[in-house]
Amino acid sequence: MKNVSNKRAFQIAFAAIMIALSAVLDFAFKAIPLLDMPRGGSVTITMLPIVVAGVVCGPLYGVIAGVGFGIINCFLIDAYGWLPSSFILDYVVGFGALGLVGIFRKQIYEGKKIYFVLGFIMVFLIRWIAAGISGVINFEIWGYTKETLEEIFGAGKNSTGYIYLFSFFVYNFPYLSLSTLVCIIIGLIGYKPIFKVIE
Repeated sequence: MKNVSNKRAFQIAFAAIMIALSAVLDFAFKAIPLLDMPRGGSVTITMLPIVVAGVVCGPLYGVIAGVGFGIINCFLIDAYGWLPSSFILDYVVGFGALGLVGIFRKQIYEGKKIYFVLGFIMVFLIRWIAAGISGVINFEIWGYTKETLEEIFGAGKNSTGYIYLFSFFVYNFPYLSLSTLVCIIIGLIGYKPIFKVIE
């Protein structure tokens, strides 16, 4: 029983540290205007600590850490989640999904790096889909118009389909895919120090 309690205390403490690290990194990256998006989101490595929490502590604590960071990100950093749909999709689902990489923790600890990459791709897709749907729902609320679409896609190209193209591919895909790629590269470089030391 004592070992179980100690393990749980470690998981909670480690997840909390990773949440704090993600928050610090997010503040730092948002201080660089070139990396920050106008309606939330930025090119950043803040996903990596939450993924590490999921691998080290397991998917349950990883998801809890992701949701915890999402709430902090929503109200203290991004401040774009005041709509229920945005809060749930962007911050709860989007960040909570990061902890799901923990389902591959056994393979990752065995040194099978492909599972680390596949896990990141999986959570990228979940976060991208959630953010894309949120962008479609909140398109007009965030100040975008049909004229915005025509400026990007051309005259007359302002139908609903172009809202999906804008949200999924013009707005969310670039920063999410680049952030994921950078996190994967840094994670692979630090793979042994991270997952061999923390066992």
